[in-house]
Amino acid sequence: MALQEIAPGVFVETEHLGSNNSIVSTRDGLVLIDSPHRPTDAMRWRRTAAAMGEVAFLINTDHHIDHTMGNYFLPGTVVSHEITRDRLVNHAPSKAYVEDLITVIDPEGLPLIRDYQVRPPTVTFVERMALDVGGLRFDLTHRPGHTPNSIYIELKSLGVLFSGDLFCEIGLPAFVEAHVYEWLEAARFLGTVDAEWIIPGHGKVSRPRDVAVFRQKMEDLIGQVADGIAAGEPRDVLAERIRFEDLIHISTGGSPSYPDHLIELFQHKSIEAIYDQTIERQCT
Repeated sequence: MALQEIAPGVFVETEHLGSNNSIVSTRDGLVLIDSPHRPTDAMRWRRTAAAMGEVAFLINTDHHIDHTMGNYFLPGTVVSHEITRDRLVNHAPSKAYVEDLITVIDPEGLPLIRDYQVRPPTVTFVERMALDVGGLRFDLTHRPGHTPNSIYIELKSLGVLFSGDLFCEIGLPAFVEAHVYEWLEAARFLGTVDAEWIIPGHGKVSRPRDVAVFRQKMEDLIGQVADGIAAGEPRDVLAERIRFEDLIHISTGGSPSYPDHLIELFQHKSIEAIYDQTIERQCT
């Protein structure tokens, strides 16, 4: 583990395979931001949190399995955007998918998911929500981008913002469910926020100015697709040809990487999503 305290009572773990995970300590309990992907990490994270106090809330920044699977292993009331709940209740990954993935990325965790069930949020919001816990105000804001239900969370009194996968310091995540051009605008916005620290969905704790590098990577990839469209290349050809560096799904903190076929699938579908939304944008 690489737990670091970046502000008083704000602890961040950046070496879990999957999303970064955070603990915010308040006088009325802990607030967790996203949950570990691998069951063994989730159980260690539970012990880490228990040593600090009682968990009051667990906030998910989107519905993807690397942000939400650990909900099952952790206490606290789960909070998210309302679409996150819908996706987890009605469109969760199949049991076979989960078991096959854990077999690869966390074989020691297989016994822990014998009775696994998705634990969806029970408190949801639409546009904005203020959560006051132990004298700290958590401002949750819906901002479509990486997913339709992406949110970011501000602790304005401490100068901290949790961006979820709207910003990933380590590189580009998948665009499979992205609102591509809204995501680009969200990245521009995050680069201007009045915060000392941004905790990204993946990668190192950052400053607002660091978002510019991420945004440029997005613009470069979108530009490659747009250039292909301008040259008359078909959708399927571009989806086979264009690739971006995937540092999200590879080994982190000593854990195994995602299976190659899933990484390839994410890449292919990402380029298709960018293609479709770029064509739609050009037609409006």
